[in-house]
This record gives sequence, structure tokens and C-alpha cells, in this order.
Amino acid sequence: MSIHLTKLSSTIGLSLLLSNLLIAATIPNTPGEYVGVSNITENSARISYLDNSTDEDGFKVYIYDNTDGVLDASISPNPIIVPANDGPSPYQYTNLTGLDPETFYEVRITAFNEAGESEPTDPSSEHGGRFRTTGSCIPEMPGLYVGVYDVTESSARISFKDNSDNEDGFKAYLYEYNTNQLVDTILIDAKEGVNNYQYATLSGLDANTLYKVEISAYNGCGESDTTTASSQTNGRIKTTQGECPAKPNEYVGVYNVTDTTARVSFLDNADNEDGFKVYLYDYNTNNLLDTQIVAPKAGVGRYQYTTLTNLTPNTLYKVGISAFNSSCESNQTQASSQTNGRFRTNP
Repeated sequence: MSIHLTKLSSTIGLSLLLSNLLIAATIPNTPGEYVGVSNITENSARISYLDNSTDEDGFKVYIYDNTDGVLDASISPNPIIVPANDGPSPYQYTNLTGLDPETFYEVRITAFNEAGESEPTDPSSEHGGRFRTTGSCIPEMPGLYVGVYDVTESSARISFKDNSDNEDGFKAYLYEYNTNQLVDTILIDAKEGVNNYQYATLSGLDANTLYKVEISAYNGCGESDTTTASSQTNGRIKTTQGECPAKPNEYVGVYNVTDTTARVSFLDNADNEDGFKVYLYDYNTNNLLDTQIVAPKAGVGRYQYTTLTNLTPNTLYKVGISAFNSSCESNQTQASSQTNGRFRTNP
């Protein structure tokens, strides 16, 4: 009887010991939080992550080729089992191999021990657990800084570093910054070798306008990612204000006045105008009644003519005239007397 009691007591003691050991073991913490991705090639990448526990047996690296939670079946094993590293660095490193070129991947990592498995990391961004492998022969993106200098009202000079030796050339994409509308695509010839600087001049720009330029390298395999404009002089361009055209000569002739029309003439003092604006006012109230656009003539010192119509009989008017271009508009002439910008229609 005592033998059976002794065996029973031993069995109970062992069960309690195992139970206490299981209770003492806890699930390790999730590796934290950022998963760095570096050294990306067409079929491999290196990841790093912070070990937040001291009781893990290892880590599991889950690899997805999308964001829908389905593991990439072409990678074996998946997940990858990584033994715990007891070295002085709290960071763990793992090489991912057997990846497909030009493919988007998402990586989630857990820590595990005999008690179970932690929650996985949460991919947050490109190169923060998410990455895209390079093309099999697509050239590297020019990098990263795009210099901008010698900016004028209609042009700018750019420079960038060539990171490849297999490109056929480069594409400079010019955008209107505020609308993100593509304005132009400039092809730039390649130079031999790597780490050379490339240069190009952007022309035909509008004055006083904010642009951005992004640059890629391309060959027969495809096109690299484009650079990202980040600041003034790094891919972002503000053209200078253009010079205003000179105001037309102060004297504005008025003649051939009828009850509903009048003819005006004025001297063109500029050679950079896109045209002229003829402002018609009610003289007594100073209310603007009409604005008429007059096309420019080549050269300086030429007379311009226009006819004002739909006027009211027996009414006193005045005319102010300015020259304008894409940058700005000159001041208006000032009506000073009968036949100089000031006239009364016939009854």
C-alpha cells in the first residue's frame, strides 16, 4: 500500500513540476517594430530587426509576395527559422534568397519559444518590411540628389550621378509642381562607366513657376525608379520672374469718335510683350466697362490701333493701356485730356 502511495506521490510531484515550468515560460515579445531592408538585388535582400526578448528560442521570418496574407509558395522553407543570437548586438540579421526579380514582397517576423509564438511585426513602409526586388538587368536609379542651378525665367541646368554602367540613357520627367502635370520628358544620352555626373538643360519653362524634375535610367530591360524631388535645388525648381514690358507711351490718341465708337492709337515701347490690354472706364464713376486685348507687333516704337465699339451716346469715357507678358503687366497709361485717353461720344 505504501509503495503505491509513494509512486502516486512521485507522479503528482512530477506533474506539478512540469506544470510550474510551463506556467513560468512566457511567449516572447514581438521583434520591434521596424524591419529594415537593405542590399536589395534581383533575387535577394538583407533584413534586420530588433530582438525585444531574452527568452526566445528563435525567430520565424514569413515572406509574402503581396499584402493579402498568403505566403509565397515559391520560397522554401517559408517561414524561415532563425536561431536566437546571444551575441552582444540586439539586432538580428537574415538574408532572404530565392526571390523573383521585379517583385513586391512583404516580410513579417515573430519570436518563438516552447510557450508559443509572438505577434508578427507590422510592415510599415517601403524598406520597412516591404520592398521590391530589382530587375534582372534594369539599371540602377540615378542617385539620389538632382542638382538644380543657373535658373532663369525660362531655363534651368540639372546634374545627377550615374549609378549604372548598363543604361542606354536617362529620362528627365518635368512636372508642374502644384498640379503634378507632366510638362515634358527629356532624353539624355548615357556616358560610359559608373559614378559619372550627367548634365542637361531644361528650356522653354514659364517664368515665376514652380517645377519638379525626376530622373530614371533605362535600357532594353526596362526603366529604373525615378528620383524624388525633395527641396529647392534638389529636383525642385522655381523659375525667376521675367522682366515686365515697358508701359506704352503716355499719349493715347482718340479720334473718329461717333455716338457708339471711337478709334484709339498708342506707341509700343517694348519688344518683350505678349500683347496689350485696353481698359475702358466710365469717366465719372471710374467703373471698368470693358477690357480689350490687342495683339503685339514685332519691334519697338510702332503704333498700335484698336476700335472701341458698343459705346453709349453722349457719354464721357477714359482709356488706360498696359503691355503684358507671361511674367507681369506694366502700369496703365493715364488719360489726361480730351483726345489723350479721354473722350465723349457724340449725342
